[in-house]
Formats: sequence, C-alpha cells, structure tokens
Amino acid sequence: MRFLVWTLCTLFAANLAAISAAAEANLLFNGDIELPAHDLLPPGWAIWGNSQYKIRENFTRDPTSPHGGQACFRIHHPAMSEGYVVTAPADAIRSQVGRKYTLSFWARAARPGQAVVGLMAYKDVERYVEAPSPGVSSVDVGAEWKPYTLRFNEGTAFFAEESRYLMAYFKATSKKTEEQTLWIDDVVLTEGPATGERLLNPATLQYPPVEHRLTPASDLVIQVDARRTLHPLVPEVCGVSFHRVAGWTGVPYNREGKYVLAAGLEEAIRELHLPMTRFYALGMERFGLEGAIDRAAEFCRRIGVPAATTVLEFEDQGANSTLAPEVWVRGVRHALDRGYGFRHWEITNEPYCAERGSLAHSPEAYREHFVAVSRVIRQAHPQARIGINVVNDPLRDRVGYGNYLLKTAAGYYDFVAAHHYCTMPLATTSFEDAVLTGNFRTLDNIQRINALLRAYNPGRDVYQYDTEWGMMGHGPHGEVPERCRRNSNIFGMLHRAVRMIYYTREQPLRGASSWEMFTTPSDPGFSFVTATMPEGRAMNYWLYYYFQRHLGRTVLDLRGTAPYHEGTFREHAYRGPITPALLTLSADSRRLYAIVANGSWTRSVPCRIELSHFSPGTAAGIVLSHSDPDGFPFLTRKEELVGDLPLHLDGFRLTAALPPHSVTFITIEAAR
Repeated sequence: MRFLVWTLCTLFAANLAAISAAAEANLLFNGDIELPAHDLLPPGWAIWGNSQYKIRENFTRDPTSPHGGQACFRIHHPAMSEGYVVTAPADAIRSQVGRKYTLSFWARAARPGQAVVGLMAYKDVERYVEAPSPGVSSVDVGAEWKPYTLRFNEGTAFFAEESRYLMAYFKATSKKTEEQTLWIDDVVLTEGPATGERLLNPATLQYPPVEHRLTPASDLVIQVDARRTLHPLVPEVCGVSFHRVAGWTGVPYNREGKYVLAAGLEEAIRELHLPMTRFYALGMERFGLEGAIDRAAEFCRRIGVPAATTVLEFEDQGANSTLAPEVWVRGVRHALDRGYGFRHWEITNEPYCAERGSLAHSPEAYREHFVAVSRVIRQAHPQARIGINVVNDPLRDRVGYGNYLLKTAAGYYDFVAAHHYCTMPLATTSFEDAVLTGNFRTLDNIQRINALLRAYNPGRDVYQYDTEWGMMGHGPHGEVPERCRRNSNIFGMLHRAVRMIYYTREQPLRGASSWEMFTTPSDPGFSFVTATMPEGRAMNYWLYYYFQRHLGRTVLDLRGTAPYHEGTFREHAYRGPITPALLTLSADSRRLYAIVANGSWTRSVPCRIELSHFSPGTAAGIVLSHSDPDGFPFLTRKEELVGDLPLHLDGFRLTAALPPHSVTFITIEAAR
C-alpha cells in the first residue's frame, strides 16, 4: 500500500513537472534561427506587408554576431518602405481561451530607435481573414543585444473566439522614413494561465441595432402622429467644444488672460444657443488653474451656455503629463466656493495619444491616476459627474484604453467621453459613405459601448457625454484632417447633420459637443468661426444655427419609407436611409418641426410628410446645400449655402423635393 501511494505521488509529481515544462515550451518553430535558410529567409518565418516591400535580401538569416547559437535574423528597413516579418502562417499558434501568451526575444539595431513588435491575429490563416490582434508595441532598441518580454492575456488583450491564430510580428522601425536594421534572436512564445479579470468580448455582446425608423423603399414617405412621442428633447447633444480658454487661435482670452474676443464674434456664438460645451487643459494656462476656471465661467456667462452642462478638463491636452489629485480637488473646490455651477469633470484628454514614457502612457497608469482623482473629487463634490476618456471603437481597441478601462474603472466614472470622430480616407471615400455609412458605423459603436456600460455598471446611471466629435479624414491631396476642407464643408456639414438627427431622435448619448469653435482659414478642418475672418461663418455654423431653431420640446415617433444606401466601412457592411429625419413638437403643440438630411450627392428625393392629430395651417422651409465638394468651409455670405425650400401643403399632407447633398428645415404652424 505504501509503495502504491509512493508510486502515485511520483507519477503526480512527474505529471506536474511535465505540465509545467509543456507550459514553458517554445510554441514557435525555429525561434532561435538555427535552421539553415531557404532562399535567404529562415524557415518558420514569412515576409509580410505590401508585395513591393517583400525583398528577400532585406530579411535574411545572419551568422554574424548572433546573441546565441549560430545565427540570428536580420531585418533591414530601407527608408520609405513598409516591410516586416511574421512567424509563418503554416506555423501559426492556435489561441486558447483563458491563456496568457508571453513573447520574449533578444534584439539589437544598427542605430538607436524604436522597433515595432507584438502578436498579430487571424480568424482564418488559409484565407487570411484578419482578426483583432493582441497588440503591438514600440520598443527602444540600440547597438547592444537586449532582452524584451511582452505579455498578452486572452480575455483582456484579445479573444480566442475570433483571434484564433497568433503570429509573432517584428518591424525594424516605427518610422517609414527611417533606414534601420534590426537583428532578433532566441524568439520564444510560451503559454500559461491568464492573469487578471476577463473582459466581455465586444464582438459577441448583444445590444439593440441602430434604429432607423424608416424602412427601405423607393420614396421618402414620413408618417407622424403628433400624439406618439418618443421622449422629451435632450438639447445637450448639439453642443460645440472650445479648445482652451486661451486657445491656439488666441481667443477668447490671450495668453496673459485678457479677454480679446470681438463683440461680433461673441454675439455670433451666443446666437448658436449652445446647450453645452467643454474646455480642456485649464491647469496648463499661464494664469493658473483658478484663473482659468474663472475665465471659463465668465465666458460661459457671456455666450449663454449653462455651467451645469459644461465639461471642464484640467490636464495637458496631449496627455503627456498629469496633475496630482490634490491639484484637481483644489480646482473643483474653487469652482464650488465661487458658486459657478460646474459639475462635469473630465479626467485627462485622450490618454491613448500620450507619448511613450509619459506619466499616463499605459492603460494601467491612466486607470490608477483616474481612480485616485475620481475619489478626491467625489469627496469634495458628491454631486459631481466624473468622466473617463476611452477609445471610440471597442472592436479596434488594440491598446487597452477602451474595454479594459470601462471594466476596471467601473464605479469611479459617471460618464464616458469616447470622442466619436469618424476617421476615413476622404480621397477615396464617396460622399454617401462619408455622410451615411461612416455615421452608421459610429452609431453602432456607440450602441456597443452603451452595452458595455450597462454590463459593467449594474444599478448605476452611467452614460456617454462626448466632448469631441466630427468627421476626421485626410484630404484628397493628402491634407491632414485639420487642413482638409471636406471635414467641415458640405461633406462634413452633412455628416454632422446626420449624426445630430440620430443623436437627438434616438438619444444614444446624454450630451455631445463637436470639435471645434475657433479655427483659422489655413486650418479649416473643424470650423465654425475664426477671429481672422470675423465676418465669415463656416458651413457648420449655419447648420447648428438652424438646427437649434428647429427643435421642439418633444421628439415624435415617425414611421414610413425611404430610399436606402448600403456601404462598407472597415470591412463591415452598413445599411440605412439616404434621408434620415427628425420631427419634434413645440411645448405648446402649435409648431411641428422637421429636419431631413439628403445624403446623396446626385439624387433629388421627393419627400411626403403625412400628419395625424395635427392640423397644419402654414409651412415654411429652409435648405442648406453647396455644390462644391472641395469648397472653402468659410462663407462671407450665408446665401452661398442657405436658401428657401418650396413646400406644398395640401390638407394633412406636405410635399417637397429635397435637393441633393442638403439639409432641410421645415416649420409647420398649426391652423388657428
């Protein structure tokens, strides 16, 4: 009996040792680069990227000065190239649920710089169906051999259900323009138990689809019953953000804190009837945090924006430095002591854009900072609404600034600012896809984030209150978004019109302020007004001007039909009406407002609105449209964009023809 027990224990120990050894076994084939090369390239490896960069001479087995053994892998990156290497697809690692993958290697480079390394993933390696990758990182490399280790938890960095096959990834430099040579050796990928909390998979999360309310048909027919309401209007979704109180354009305050905004521009902004706004980097101004808060309060008073709906953020706009919790609470207490009424505090602007090595560079560091600041604000201001900044697409979150933060910081945030910019290549994107498909994709992302918020915050009132958004694409001639006219001319204006129609009608967020009020004529990408053309008004300005004047107090349900557009955005197909519509009713039920966008560049769409339980007396229409896809956003005469729209009212039926690429505003007065 004793012998049997001893034997079983011995076998058990041996099995544990075998399991441990297997867990630490290298999953990569020829990770030590010791097998002889075939046509220069080490076996088990593949050149990846565009075919023009797959030059064998740049990716070779090198017996000169390896870290260990007989050879290492030489990866040469000529300037203006994009080639890189991965472990061969035939040897891709099949990922497993609940496992952690550790990639370790040695590397050196011809000169100091940053190499790009990590794990990429495929759903199907035979057909090369891409999947969200566990992640890639920039690592500092130099002339001496140095060890590196990267860790990827399934359930946090990626999900095995979709990222089924893993391949190690190495690129010599993060800069396309740089010539660099990288050597790697003793590359090891091991598998073990995952650590930390498992996240929900955004790709498998159940949530309601975007509600379009109009079904596909050849004609636009809107049926509305004035008794059928959806909800009270939430005007805060129609805000516009400011840069800083002493912003890059030199207004409204200069760097010394003097108010320098011209009276005409101040009046123009006041005429927008902004329901909310946001200022950032208040703690970075020369005149101090308290002085910046005082000026934000004064400016809100001047332009008529409620402090209660205004968001304040204190830190460096590039997120390369943070302010201590005691500085944050000092600013909050100052605002409370002065009775300003501010209650929305956004902690850090876009931490995912921070430079490497900065205090808030990693998701873990940002979470730690966020929680510490949130705690002290809550103690000083129990009624505060505290906002966290996350990436806007949970399916493409490669760095952990989305899903991870929403779960691990749950309980410490009240609102989420995801900065729902819609990024697209405007040189190749059609007007319809820019205006419609891109928005349908963004609205789907918003729904997905809302589902994550509900799952991670049961029993709490947590919502999205976005503080920057807009269309953000590079221009047809390679212009950066800030200089691309299409981001704020008729392309961008229609994109914003469609978004605001859905924001107002479906209310997926509690508030949203688009980017940005002040720009310059040389940087017109996100324009409303500019101090250098004080009489000029951008197309976005007139959109918001008329949008605010055609909103009632109650959002009405609507049904009917509309012509549809189907497009593809980031490999996903989206389908929705060419003509999204919003109908609202005034507080006294005497005016019914309709806002309809036509997202087709070429097609005029006949429109019929059929009314029930509302007796129309008169109707008037205004239309915004501009014929130049590359037109300058700033206009000196609003008549270049704004005109009257002929309407025909026959009993309870109103008809009109919606011009191509237009936004229509209709007011129907009840009969007396």
